[in-house]
Amino acid sequence: MNSMAKISLHRLVFLKDRAFSLGGPLPSGSVDDSGRRLPIGGRCTIDSIYHNPVGQYVLTVSHYPAGQ
Repeated sequence: MNSMAKISLHRLVFLKDRAFSLGGPLPSGSVDDSGRRLPIGGRCTIDSIYHNPVGQYVLTVSHYPAGQ
């Protein structure tokens, strides 16, 4: 089994829960409620999800190169 080389790690913030699942995919190029955008191309996976004290949903997302 190949180990996957992560390109980058991103933090996205949403005002509402959008039925995200831990370890699930997130489309490349997705934009959060603050206007931050994931890189286009490759594959993005949700590493962590938490609800912060001010009522936002915070996702940590890994971005992997295309073909991995």
